Parts: sequence; structure tokens; C-alpha cells
Amino acid sequence: MKNLHNLFLAFFLLSGSPLMAQDALPERQADFTFAKEGEGIRFQPLMPPLVQKAGAPAAYYTYFWEFGDGAFSREEKPSHRYAQPGEHEVILDATAHYDNGKKAKKRKNKVPGERREALAGIALPDVFEEKSKQAIAMAANAMPRAEEELTLVISYRNNGFVTTDGRLHLFFNEKKYKTAHFDFLEARTHFGETADPLFSQTLPTHTLPVSGWTALSLRSSAGACISWQDNDATFSILQDMLNNARSAYREEKAWRFTGLEAGDKRNLFVSLAGTSGMLKDTSAFIHLEVVFAPDDPATAPERFELEIEIVASHDPNVIAVSDNRVSYRTLGSKNFDYKVQFQNNGEGSASTVELKVEIPDGLDMTRMRPIKWHPECPICPKTPTDRSCLDTASSKNGLIFTFRNIYLPGSRQEGVDDRDSTKGFVKYRIVADKDMPKRSFRSRAKITFDKNPPIYTNFTKTRFKTGISPGLKAGYHFAPDSGNTGYFFLGASLSPYKPWRIYPQIELLTGIKGRTDAPDQMFTSADTIVHPGALTRIIRTDSLVKGRQGHLSLELPVLLRKNFTGYFGAGVGGALQIFFENGERSTQTRTINSLVSPDKPEPVAADTILFAAVSSTYSETRTRFAAFADFTFGSVRAGPNLGIRAGAVLGRRKEMKPFVQVSLEMKL
Repeated sequence: MKNLHNLFLAFFLLSGSPLMAQDALPERQADFTFAKEGEGIRFQPLMPPLVQKAGAPAAYYTYFWEFGDGAFSREEKPSHRYAQPGEHEVILDATAHYDNGKKAKKRKNKVPGERREALAGIALPDVFEEKSKQAIAMAANAMPRAEEELTLVISYRNNGFVTTDGRLHLFFNEKKYKTAHFDFLEARTHFGETADPLFSQTLPTHTLPVSGWTALSLRSSAGACISWQDNDATFSILQDMLNNARSAYREEKAWRFTGLEAGDKRNLFVSLAGTSGMLKDTSAFIHLEVVFAPDDPATAPERFELEIEIVASHDPNVIAVSDNRVSYRTLGSKNFDYKVQFQNNGEGSASTVELKVEIPDGLDMTRMRPIKWHPECPICPKTPTDRSCLDTASSKNGLIFTFRNIYLPGSRQEGVDDRDSTKGFVKYRIVADKDMPKRSFRSRAKITFDKNPPIYTNFTKTRFKTGISPGLKAGYHFAPDSGNTGYFFLGASLSPYKPWRIYPQIELLTGIKGRTDAPDQMFTSADTIVHPGALTRIIRTDSLVKGRQGHLSLELPVLLRKNFTGYFGAGVGGALQIFFENGERSTQTRTINSLVSPDKPEPVAADTILFAAVSSTYSETRTRFAAFADFTFGSVRAGPNLGIRAGAVLGRRKEMKPFVQVSLEMKL
């Protein structure tokens, strides 16, 4: 028994230890050292050990450095020269890839800077696209992940000819998602930018009104007073940018900048914290937007939208989708954008990269088109070529994208320091069929570099939002064995929109019936008085009731239905019926008083008394319960359909009375 107890305890500890370790991952802290080297300072990261993810390529760190003067670097061991004296706060934020541990906390240290005349012309790094004329751009230090900090770099510059003041507007947390993805932490400014509380706010759920803004008086840094009218083209463009952003995002932050000279360039850093609710939208595209709003109308405003994917782990081989929740009602006009990202983690370059993407049922592969891809190359021609190109094809299970004759260096290749040069992606658009089943669907990609073993990405998953389909209903109700008791009814129904499985439906019906002749009713009673040894008295009373009656009814049917095809459905259910009856009665009474002798069959004497008819009105409420089966023909998921409902009603005297309803329903 003791050995059995020890064996059970050992099994519990061994089986539970992975869970315990997962729930209590140790905290990790990034650190770095620095030392003078030539005219600058060399920085060296000191990182905690990586926790290798099983089955994944070798884990590694990527680095993001802020040097405290507006400059930054993504190198592992950067060297930086300061143009200004004094201390600067340097921040190291490292991201672990293919790692199972917690994110290492970023490190902040004070570093001295020395002014040297020879360093006055130091170029400030930026996130602008190469050879672009952008006035504003934005980049993130990593992909967003739940409960992790994200750093944004906002680069802006003056492409005009005069010095200007202005504002930077940052928008985040899209309204199309139910949960907020980010909390604002802080902004780090290095060129005198100041927060503008007038615009930094949580936005309303509707577009802000702009009526009445007849003019906006601004003062440029040159001192001239400029008035922007509503019909001014520059002001109108800027207002459209801001209004569109405010209608799409929940939150806005803004900063004032001053004295931005022609050709001048600056960086602003923003820290956002990923919320726990971000987990719901893993593998989805999300967007952040920034607007450059100069005061001087001679300098054009500009907007920049950053598209990034929410990840469950920092894996560079990933697939994401533009919508992870979609309304079934608008599915017929919906396009889905997918993006497959990959990285060559080998020790050598790759010349062929093949992406096989699983496509779920309901997405039309024949209407797919690639939107953007990297490495940039033309689509492959029909005839074979030795030039770099992207080949697109389809198979029974999905799409195949193949980069041919390219050069994609490996991240562990000797002499390769820029990890971004080892990455690529394909973004494509695909259309949903109108009759796509109302089931969640997902995609995954298999990536093969040359002839190496394939790498599988995560799954994207798109779910359908709950859609409600109201309906209008009209019909006729009759009971075959109850005479002329039929009536017309009107009502409404509520059910899921275009359901594919068993689904509930609830209805509210109201019927009205004018007064019609009610069936005649005869009530008879008799009293017998026996006198021993004498005649017997029999008093018989007959009452004939005639009348007219009508009613107003309310009916609440609840049923479970299933659409077997797009044109036939069936269901079963029950209903509560309430009848508010009203009418008039006319009662005529006849009394026969007779004496009967025990020796003679015929009455000895008889008297008949007739009472005149007595009229009265009445109203009463009756409640009944019904069970039924239901059949529909026509456009049963959405549109007009014909319904036949047959069942039985539990009457006042506990008897079951059959009924039939025929109706026409329009489901919206």
C-alpha cells in the first residue's frame, strides 16, 4: 500500500509539474552595459537565457534601443554618438522569438553624453520607407501580444518650404472590435512636443459634428496669422482625415509640436500596453493611425495607417486574417484579406519559398488575387523563366504561392546582420460564397524553404457574429371539428439569421374574430318529488341558449426548427394561447310541472310555463395550451415562405381539439 501511495504521488507530481511551471513562469529582466568606443558609446545587451519552444527553430532575441535623444536602433550591439552633453535615458526592449518564457522586462539606464563639434551633423534614424516623400510614418518594435508592452516610433518631417507648428494625432482601439486592444502608457518626446489635452480623449461612438466651425485661426511659427475657412482645401482635407479616424477608432492622443523647419525630421515614442482582451482577436489584422496636422496651410497634412497582426507568440512564420468576426448578413459582399509572413532561419540563403495555404469551404479560390508580396517580383509567366517571379496556383485543398529564383538570406547566415532582410510575406484577397455555411472557419499555411522540412504556421479563425432575423407573419387559423370558428391572425417572428443547424424561433401572434352566430346550446334539469302512496311530482326545466360571440387572441409559440434545404424546413413546438372573448346571449326557458301516478304511465296532470327570452352581454378570458408540428416551403432561411402548422389544443374540459394554421411569412 505504501508503494502504491508513493507511485501515485510521483505520477501526480510529474504530470502536474508542466502545468505548475506554465502558470508560474519566472520573471526575466533585460540588462545592458555600455562603454566609450571611439567617438561614441558601444552598447552590449545582457539577456536572460531563452526557453526553447519544442519543435521550433532555434530561439533568438531581437532588440530595440532608444538612446534618449530621439534616435533608436534595432541592432544587437549598436554604437551611438550623442550631439548634446548631459545624461540620456537609454531603454532596451528585447523580444524573444520561438521562446516559451515570459517577456523580459525592458531596462532603463542613464548614460552620459558628450558634446563634440564634429558631431553636429548626426543623421537621425527614422521609419520612413526608402526613397519615399512621406511626411509621417509609424512602426512598432514587435507584433502586439496580450499583456505585453508595445513601442511605437512616429517619425514626422516638414516637406514644405516654411517653418510650421502643428499637431500629431494618434488613433488606436478600432471600434469594429468589441474589446479594446491597448491601454495608453506614456509618450517620450525629445523635441519639445507637448500633450494636447483638447484632443487626447476617448472618442464617442459616432462622428463628431463639425457644423459651425466657420473658421480656425492659427498662428504659424513665423508670426503671421492665418485663417482657415471651411472652403479652404487644406483645412477640408485635414478635417476629413480626422473625422474619418474618429469614426473608426475609440481613442485619440495628440501632441503639439513647434518650430518644425523645412526639411527637419523628428521622432516621437509611444508605449501601449496590450490588454488581456486582445487574446480574443489573435491572428487578426488590427490598425493604428497617425495624422500629421501642420498649422501652416502651405504644408500638406498627411495620414499613415499601420497594419499589424496580433500574435499568441513571437513566431515570424505566421498567418493573419483581416476579420476574425464577421456578420453573416453582409457575407455576400465580404472580402477577406490574408497575410502569410515567413522568415528564413537557416544558415544559408533560399532560392525557392513555397507557401501552401489551407482554404476553408465557402471561400471561392477562383476569385483570389494577390495584393502585395515581398520579395517584390513579377507574377510568373505561363512559360518557364529563369527570372525571379511569384507563381500562384490552386489545389484541391487550397492555394499555393511559390517564390522562384529569389535570394532570401538566412538569419544565421554569416555576414547577415539585418534580420528584416530574411523575411517575406504574401498578402492576398479572397471572396466568400453567398451560401457559405454559418460555421467558424480557419486557415493555416505550410512554408517550405528549398528542400528543407516544412514549417507550419498558426491557425487563423473567423467566427460569425450572432445575426437576428425578424419576420412578419399573416395567416388563417381554423379548427376542423368546431364549426365556424376560424379567424385571421397577424404577428412577428424572431430567429437567427440564415441558420444552418437546429435553431430556436419565437413568435407573437394576434388574431381577431368579429361576432358570429355561436352554436345553440341546450341545458336540461329535472327535479323529482316522491310522496309515498301518492302521486309523484316531476319538475323539468329546459334552457335554450342562442347568441353571437367574437374574440381577440394572443398567442406565443416557441419552437425548434431545422432547415433541411434552402427551400424546406420543419419544426416542433408549443404555444400559450389567451382568448379575450366577448358576445351576447339570449336564453329562453320552459318549465314542465307534471304529476305521475305509479299505476299509470301517462301523467295525470301537466302544466307548461314559458319564460320570455332574456338577453345579456358577457366577456371572459380563457387560457389554452397547444402542441404542434410546423412545415415551411419556399425561401426558408431569408425571404418569403409558406407555412403549415398542425396540432392540438388542450381544451377547458381537458380534451384535445385539433387545429390547423396556414401562414405566409417574410423573413428579413
